[in-house]
Amino acid sequence: MKIVISLGGSIIIPKELDVKFLKDFSNLIKKLKKKHKFSIICGGGYTARLYTRKKKELGLTTDQAHKLGIFATHLNSKLMAQILGGKFSNQHPEKIGRMRGLLVSGGYKVGWTTDTDAALIAKTMKADVLINLTNVEGVYTKDPNKYKNAEFIKEMNWKNFEEMFGKKITGAGKHYVFDPVAGQICKKNKIKVVVMSKDIKNLNNFINKRKFVGTVIE
Repeated sequence: MKIVISLGGSIIIPKELDVKFLKDFSNLIKKLKKKHKFSIICGGGYTARLYTRKKKELGLTTDQAHKLGIFATHLNSKLMAQILGGKFSNQHPEKIGRMRGLLVSGGYKVGWTTDTDAALIAKTMKADVLINLTNVEGVYTKDPNKYKNAEFIKEMNWKNFEEMFGKKITGAGKHYVFDPVAGQICKKNKIKVVVMSKDIKNLNNFINKRKFVGTVIE
């Protein structure tokens, strides 16, 4: 399979680097890369959020803070590339999608999320699936970290996704488990997206076509 994995920054560095997860994840990818082609995109996590939160105190514009956030994703990506023995790239996602080998990348452009980058790579690679690893088990009716009555959604189509999250980020404080702009790219190019937690055994189960916990969007 051709697999794109969008690694949420919140699972790479929630506040400090999650060394156990990074080691377990890299061990799994090293084992599976003999059979599958991977492209991995890393978010910025706590480091990126820190710059965003402090931008007003530092006198930074939103664009300047986002640029610093992109650098944070590159830092995480370079670390992941070294652990995996892969290649880091900061080129345009569509160019990365045409490159050979195990590629690790981060953010590319102000205004784009790493989910959007992942979707563009998946489109160019003609990926079989885009896996979005995050800090929840999948898509819920509400943010499960805030609402106890949030209901888990096992499967949904893109129409359902649009009804829940819209077609673009509104900035109104909504909980986006997957970027709606990236969703539009995936919908148009018929890319299957699976949202799941950072559980390594669960990820392995999905890739090996065994029972898993997550939300399938297609």
